[in-house]
Amino acid sequence: SFAQADRAISVFAAKLRGFGLQTDSIVAIQLPNTVESIVAFLGVLRAGMIAAPMPLLWGHQDIVAALGQIGAKTIITCSHIGAVAYAERARQAAVELFSIRHVCGFGPDLPDGVVPLDDVFGSGFADIPAAYIRPTPAALHVAAITFGLESRGITPIARNHIELVAGGLEIFLAADIAADTPQLSTIPIGSF
Repeated sequence: SFAQADRAISVFAAKLRGFGLQTDSIVAIQLPNTVESIVAFLGVLRAGMIAAPMPLLWGHQDIVAALGQIGAKTIITCSHIGAVAYAERARQAAVELFSIRHVCGFGPDLPDGVVPLDDVFGSGFADIPAAYIRPTPAALHVAAITFGLESRGITPIARNHIELVAGGLEIFLAADIAADTPQLSTIPIGSF
């Protein structure tokens, strides 16, 4: 339900704040197109941080190259997808990136040192701290960093809140979709 999603997002944001991450810390997200990816993305925003969703197909070298440019503090991923051990891949990238302080993951059998996140969907959190409120208008503030590919390699692109809303709104306006129409998207959150 929307109430359960809202609670999970708030718990996720509180966990990030509990790690000691500061406002505007960059949090990389490499997750499949699942509810966890949406909760993670919105939880990062609710915590007052900047989300950096990465494509699932990126391997070790791509992750290190991209995150090394932006100074990400945390990587959020999953344990496995098929035979690929994403949490281990993130952990190995963190070894090479001085800025990464936390590697977190959803799913079973996470490697040592990876913080489990599945509890954000539980009911064990009685008191959830209030969401971070930015003292200045957030609309023009950087909300996410997406990545493009240019001749010089992977290039980070800062996106403010207005750009994120406009990118989604354009689809609805062009398709003339009625308000409150249920939507199903196969587009991963990492694809702006």
